[in-house]
Amino acid sequence: MIWTLLCLNVLTILAAFKKRMILYGLFNAIFLFLVTGQAFQIQSDLSKQHSVYYLHNFISDAGFSAALWYALGIGVAAVIPALCLPGYRAQSQTRSTLAFQPPPAFYWILLALLLALSNVLVFAVVGLHEFLHSSRPGYHTGSTIFIVLLYLGVVPLLLKILYRCKLAAGDIACFALSFAVTAAFSRIHLILYLTAILLVFFYASGWCDRPLSLKVLMRILLFGGVAIVLFFGIGALHDAQNFVSGSLGDLVSYIVAHPDKSILSVEYNYRVGVEGMSGIAGAFSQFRSNPQLTHFDGGASWLLQGSVQWLPGVIKNRAAAMTHLSEQLTWYKGSVVATGAESYFESFGWLGVALYPLSIFVLGWYLPLRVLVSEVAPPVRLTAYTLFACGIFFVRGSLAVWIAFSFSYSVVIAASWVFFRPYFRDTASLGPAPTPHIGPHGAGQAQPMIRFRGGFALNRQGRCNEE
Repeated sequence: MIWTLLCLNVLTILAAFKKRMILYGLFNAIFLFLVTGQAFQIQSDLSKQHSVYYLHNFISDAGFSAALWYALGIGVAAVIPALCLPGYRAQSQTRSTLAFQPPPAFYWILLALLLALSNVLVFAVVGLHEFLHSSRPGYHTGSTIFIVLLYLGVVPLLLKILYRCKLAAGDIACFALSFAVTAAFSRIHLILYLTAILLVFFYASGWCDRPLSLKVLMRILLFGGVAIVLFFGIGALHDAQNFVSGSLGDLVSYIVAHPDKSILSVEYNYRVGVEGMSGIAGAFSQFRSNPQLTHFDGGASWLLQGSVQWLPGVIKNRAAAMTHLSEQLTWYKGSVVATGAESYFESFGWLGVALYPLSIFVLGWYLPLRVLVSEVAPPVRLTAYTLFACGIFFVRGSLAVWIAFSFSYSVVIAASWVFFRPYFRDTASLGPAPTPHIGPHGAGQAQPMIRFRGGFALNRQGRCNEE
């Protein structure tokens, strides 16, 4: 059955990429890694005994069997739109005439802001010692808001690509600073950055309008390969800090000497590093052994938690009652980070077989298509691509985190847009170049122009041209 599920996952991914719906393909690739891949290892362990523990998840053979049917149902439902529905049609986007062209002073101000945020995060919020020696500095209270604010350094790069403008050194510098600091705190936010950039490159720079050649495929695979190396490489370094403290060389030496205790090891990673099939099978195992302890809340638990989680710590403490209610509604507590597929089962039961793939279709197929073929304002367009990238939280988990970060990133873009808005210009309003005018000044001579500072000139008819 697992091989059938694997074939369905691969078919869905290939069909989605062929129809240029790479976000839908990415969602299913994450599902393949977390659920289908881990299922092979759990099946191997259960062939030797009737039950196993994966992190905090107790998995029985009966629960795992039911979880496989659940995952197979999701795989069947996910492949249907990839095979039957139309995807993105080449040249169907409306080319925008806007350009984002900030002056050098803009980048200096933004770099100063990013440096200030980084210094406060490292030295004041987390502390230098904790930052250097903790394996999870991003989990420190108060750090999340600064990690989200660092996204401002990625925005100029995204806007330049979205509106096909020439990149400046300031775009690269701001992105590099945000990328480096975020990488030290949160791998998942790093993947969010890369996902947003991949989507913008693919759809806004014209990759999606070209034939799916080997060159385009290699670019996507190279981008994905770099993301995977960064994700697991940084994760391995952080995990090594749990066992040894020292320089970067000491951490690398430990990883090389103990590969079995690193997330670079597939077996170790699936056993203690990620929760996919282990969480689903754990929930089904409890459901089958103690059905009287289960109840389906229709998503209320993660909706409540998500509505509180985005709040700053001071305000969040005053909403402790909502957090407590959310915890009471959650009947399965074995997972540390429940995937979207697991959360849908815990909230809707077997209806999750249909509701989860439907949600993935809306987030990864329907909404991106709507945005691509519609004319939307720059802040809406930027927010849409950011929310599409946040979809990795929906698949990887948890759904409360997806709600919280989707809202947080949207608020940051909306609140900071006044800082980016003045540097948009409409290239269509400049009009064609002035043509020679035959008048009293002589045949073939250009009409006299009154020139102003800033490169603008005004002719006698009051028409404004930009030189």
